[in-house]
Amino acid sequence: MSATPRLSVIIPARNAIRWLPGAIASIGGRADIEILVIDDGSTDGTADYLRGIARADLRIRPLVSAGEGAAAARNTGIAAAQAPLVAFLDADDRWRRGKIAAQLELHRLYPDLAFSFTDHRRFAEDGAALATGLGRCAAFSARHAMRREGFVMDSDAQARIYAEPLVATSTVMASTALLRAVGGFNEQLRRAEDWDLWLHLAACGPVGCLPKPLADRLVRVLDPDGHEALLRRAARRQVAQAYAAPAGLLDEDAPQACRSSLLALDADGAALAGHRVQAALLRLSAFASQPRRDTAGAWDLFRLRGRQAALEARGS
Repeated sequence: MSATPRLSVIIPARNAIRWLPGAIASIGGRADIEILVIDDGSTDGTADYLRGIARADLRIRPLVSAGEGAAAARNTGIAAAQAPLVAFLDADDRWRRGKIAAQLELHRLYPDLAFSFTDHRRFAEDGAALATGLGRCAAFSARHAMRREGFVMDSDAQARIYAEPLVATSTVMASTALLRAVGGFNEQLRRAEDWDLWLHLAACGPVGCLPKPLADRLVRVLDPDGHEALLRRAARRQVAQAYAAPAGLLDEDAPQACRSSLLALDADGAALAGHRVQAALLRLSAFASQPRRDTAGAWDLFRLRGRQAALEARGS
């Protein structure tokens, strides 16, 4: 590893031995990075694995967190990072070839970026491909349909990140100094703390986007009525309420679009768990709460969503 790394990669890991080797392997062999893996109270042999691999790969620095959750673990990594830029990778996700180089180049071209993100592929636990990250964000996709290379988002980036789920944690590269200046992830939020941070950073500086799928994200199945799903919905509502006013100043339709997107996220979760009727009803509710800027386009979307909802209900 070089004396001063260009990039610090932060991987929180709690009982992640099943996925962690693949995540680390996906980073590749660049010598100008450091890899900070934070063992967040694991009991599955993660600590022993990290000690062993660190002896073979000097880029890897095992760190320890007290089992207080991903936000605290990532903050431990931010505090220890030696590079001017930090990139986040969850232990069960993967990076694609070229991600680091492309994102570093974007930050070189635009050194004032608060952070950047990329598109990503999404997969269910059975390996089934799901819609890409940006592919399920209709307004963003329509606005930037012709873009193929990295770009800096407009001054309303915070409203765009608020209105649709654009940013996945494992695609983010951010300024280390800015992350420290804002206090990193809010450790009081045990869910949705990543969305909260991206919204905060977007208010502090420009946001870059690489509209290419440069990461793979594992989407876990959750019981939509279970404890974890309820906690996630509550946290999303809390973050949505906190940023409604500033996002609304940038785009008066953003709060309504956010409500629609949160319902669509719930619908996706219900569909993945096999709750088709619930998913269909949520999709219709998401459509009904969308901003109506284009009546003709909205009607076409209504018919499409209606057919999708009917098919999901029929399949239950």
